[in-house]
Amino acid sequence: MGLNVDKDVKIRHRLRCKSIPAKVPNKIPNSVILGFKTNAIRKRRLCIYLKCIFGAIGIVFMVVEGELFISRTVEKGTFASNALKSVISISTAILLIFIILQHKYQRKIERYFNRPRKWRWCVEMIIEILVCIVHPFPGSMKIPKPLQTMSKESSELTRDFVYLDGYLSLFMIFRFYLFGQLISELLSSKLFSNRTLAKHLAGLTSVRLNSAFILKYLLFRYPFKFVISILLIVLITNSYAMQTCESYTFPGSEMTSFLNSLWLVMITFLTIGYGDFYPVSFCGRCVSASTGFLGIGITGFIFSVFVHQFEMTRDEKYLLKFSKEVKRKHERRIAASNVIKCFYMATKCKREKPKYHVWKVKFWKAVTSMRRSAKKCRDHHDIDLIDIQRTVQDIEKRQNEILNILCHLRDNRTTDENSNTSL
Repeated sequence: MGLNVDKDVKIRHRLRCKSIPAKVPNKIPNSVILGFKTNAIRKRRLCIYLKCIFGAIGIVFMVVEGELFISRTVEKGTFASNALKSVISISTAILLIFIILQHKYQRKIERYFNRPRKWRWCVEMIIEILVCIVHPFPGSMKIPKPLQTMSKESSELTRDFVYLDGYLSLFMIFRFYLFGQLISELLSSKLFSNRTLAKHLAGLTSVRLNSAFILKYLLFRYPFKFVISILLIVLITNSYAMQTCESYTFPGSEMTSFLNSLWLVMITFLTIGYGDFYPVSFCGRCVSASTGFLGIGITGFIFSVFVHQFEMTRDEKYLLKFSKEVKRKHERRIAASNVIKCFYMATKCKREKPKYHVWKVKFWKAVTSMRRSAKKCRDHHDIDLIDIQRTVQDIEKRQNEILNILCHLRDNRTTDENSNTSL
C-alpha cells in the first residue's frame, strides 16, 4: 500500500490548525528590517548606475557607427559595421538584465514599505524594456522608402530603399531617460543622508521621492542651469535626428553635415525659418515639426523662469510696504497741518474779505486732501487685517496637517508591529 505524502501533510496541517495553535515566532527587531530596506535600496542604486553605463556604451557605439556610414568610411554589412553593432547588441542585452534586477529590488522596497503595486511595477518594467530593446542589429537590413516629399535638388540623390538602422538609431535617443534616473539617484543620495527614513517621511506626507520630485528640486535650486541644460539636450538630440533622417534617405545632401542640421534645428526652434535649409525626407519633417512644438513650449518655460527669478522677495515686499506706510503717514501729517494753518489764517483775515476768501478756498482744499490721506490709511489697515487673517488660516491649516501626519505615523507603527508579530 503506497503512501500519499501530500495528503498526509494536508491532514496533519488541518489537525494542527484545529487543535494546536501555530507557534508565533519572535518579533523581528526594527533595526533588522531597516537593514533589509537599506540593502535593497543600495542594490537598486547599483543597478541604476550599471544601467546608465551600458546604455551610454550602446549610444556611443551607435553614434560612431552612424557617423562612419554617413562619411562613407564604412559600408553596411561589412565586418567593421557588424562588429560595432554586435557591441551595441551585447550592451543592450546586459542593460535589459539590469533593468529586470532594478525592478526586482524596487518591488522588494515597496513590499518593505507596505506599498505593493504589482500592476504598476509590471507595466513600468515592460515599457522600459520595450524602449531599451530597440537598437541597430548586425547586418544590412533594408526597407522600402517611406513617404517622401521630393524636390528638384533631391531627385538625383534619392534611392529606392532605406537602411533600417537609421530609424532604429532614432529610437535609441529615448535612452536618455537613463541619465535622468542617474541624476535623480545621485541627487537623492546627496539630499537624504538616510534614504529609508526619508521614504518613511515621504509616505506619511504623501510625497513621492521620484524623478519628478528631483526635477522640481533642480528647477527650484538651479533654475538657469536646468533650463540651459534642457535646451542644449533638445538641440543636440534633434540635430542628430535630423542629420540621420536626411543622410540615410538622401546621402550626399547638404543636411549630412551636423552643423547644417544644428542650424536648421535652431532656426526651427526659434520659429524663424530663413529657408536656406529645409528637410526633404518625411522623417526629417517630423523632427522639424516636433522641434517647433518644443521651441514654443520651452520658450514659454524660459520666460516663466525669468519672471519667477525677478519677483520681489518677502523682505523686499515688506520694505516696500513699510516705506509706503511711512509716506502715507507723512502726507496725512502735512494735510492736517495745512488744515490748521488755513483755518488760522482765515480767522485772522476775517475782516479782509479778499484774503478771507483765498484762505477759505485753501482751507477746503486742505480738508479734502486730509480726507483722501485718511481714506488711504484706512484702506491700508484693512489690507493688513486681511493679511493677518490669511496668516491665521495658514497656521490652522499647518496644524491640521501636522495632526494628520501624527495619526498616519501612529497607524503605520501599529501595522508594522502587527506585521512583525505575525512573522
